[in-house]
Amino acid sequence: MREVFDISPDALLTSVAGSLRHLEATDGSSMAGRVRDLIESAGRQFVSTARPCGVWEQIGPTEFSKVYRGEGGNDPTTPVEVVVEEATSLALFAATVGDEVSSEIPRLFEAGELAEGYILDQVASFAADEMAQIAARRLALATRRGAEEAVLPYSPGYCGWNITGQRALFKALDPGEIGMTLNDSCLMSPIKSVSGVLIQAPIEAHCFSPSFACCASCTTLDCQDRIASIRPGTSPTNGAI
Repeated sequence: MREVFDISPDALLTSVAGSLRHLEATDGSSMAGRVRDLIESAGRQFVSTARPCGVWEQIGPTEFSKVYRGEGGNDPTTPVEVVVEEATSLALFAATVGDEVSSEIPRLFEAGELAEGYILDQVASFAADEMAQIAARRLALATRRGAEEAVLPYSPGYCGWNITGQRALFKALDPGEIGMTLNDSCLMSPIKSVSGVLIQAPIEAHCFSPSFACCASCTTLDCQDRIASIRPGTSPTNGAI
C-alpha cells in the first residue's frame, strides 16, 4: 500500500503548539512579550508559506533489509535492527513542509533578521518532525493492529543508521512526486523534510535502553521521550492525521 497525503498548515501548526511553548521566554522576563510576538508572527508566516505533504509505502522485511543495508556504513548493532525483528508492519516514508517556507528561513538570516529566522526555523523543524508522526499515525490507521502495538519513525543519520542510507531509501520510495530530492551529500531538499522507516511493533519492542554504541555520541536521547510517550498508561497523542 502506498499513500500520498497532505495536511493544512493551520492543522499542522496546531499539532506543534506544545513544542512551540518551549520557545517562550521565562515568566517575568523583559523579553517575554517580544518573544511571544515573534512566535505568533512566525506561525502566521508558516501558515502562509508551508505546503506540508508526505508519502509512505509499505515494504516487506526482505526488501527493507536491502534498503537498510544501503552502502554498508551502519553500526554493527543498532536499535533499528533490534526493533525490526519484532515488526508486524514496515513502511518507508518521506515528508516535507515545502520549499517556500524552507527558503524563507535563510532569506531572513541573510537579511539580518536573526531572531525572526531562528524562530521560523524552529517552527518549521517542529512541523517537519510532526509530519513523521502523522505518517506513523496514518500507517497505524491503515493496519488497525490494536493498542498493544505502536508505530514509530526511524531515520538515516540517527541510531547508528548511516546517513548514506538515504540513497537506498529514496531509490526505493521515490518521493519526487511530493517535490523531495536528495543531493550528493545525502541532504534532502526542501531542507525542512524528514524521511525514514515506520516500524509497527509491540510497544515493548520500541522500548530499548540507550546502551548501543551510537547512543554514546547522541546529544539528546530523544528516543527516550518517544518511548515514554507510547508506554502503557500514557495518554495518546491527539495530533493531526
